[in-house]
Amino acid sequence: MRKERFLFYYLWLFLLMTVGAFVWQMFLPGIAESMSVWGISKGWQTEIALWNVGLDIGILLTLVKRNVEYAKVLTIISLSLCILLGGHHLIYALTQTTNANTSLHWAGAIEVLLIGGGAGIFAIVKSDCFQRN
Repeated sequence: MRKERFLFYYLWLFLLMTVGAFVWQMFLPGIAESMSVWGISKGWQTEIALWNVGLDIGILLTLVKRNVEYAKVLTIISLSLCILLGGHHLIYALTQTTNANTSLHWAGAIEVLLIGGGAGIFAIVKSDCFQRN
């Protein structure tokens, strides 16, 4: 089996995560209000949801074409987003000093940073992403 398959597995996982995020950000924005310290901002949540759609279009194209070079680039981008966004959630989860609900931040830290970030690192290492052909 080719090592690049790990990149495609990871992109399927990331696609699932971003489609899920799109659904709750676009159609259930009250989740952010009730389960985070950020409150609600329907306009910003809609913009983030639409960014997810843009990224997902690139991922779907890569998965359909089975293009390894695209998969490498999108895996690095997706991993970067997982570390940055998941780390952002973790900071809010750990530093919140009021009695606000931090459930969304803990879920974001676990799903995005640990699962998304961990799986991305695993995919990059197992696929020898940075090896010259």
